[in-house]
Amino acid sequence: MADWSNNNRACTTLWTTLYAMQQLSTNFDDSGDLKMNDLTFYSSLDSADLRKQQSTIIADHMDNVFRLGSGAIFEAGIDRTKAMSNMIDVLTDEKKQVKDLASIVDDAYIFWGERK
Repeated sequence: MADWSNNNRACTTLWTTLYAMQQLSTNFDDSGDLKMNDLTFYSSLDSADLRKQQSTIIADHMDNVFRLGSGAIFEAGIDRTKAMSNMIDVLTDEKKQVKDLASIVDDAYIFWGERK
């Protein structure tokens, strides 16, 4: 499991983005333990293909917010395709938690002011 901390830009940017997208409505502290099937886009009635399509839309939007809105750049060895694929893998897995998604985001992006 990933650490969920308000001292981590990946966590705070992810939470802010998901909150603005109305994918969650919980406060920061409670959001890390939410599972993907707790997010509003996720429906257990959807087919795997539809869930992947919706996850792709969510991942695309998050990537744009991270890079264009927050000024994030990709980590070494990561490109948009890899970052998107990794986010989609988590978003489509109902057992994964928001903090798992934050870990993937942290591994893919360097956010403004983040020291590496």
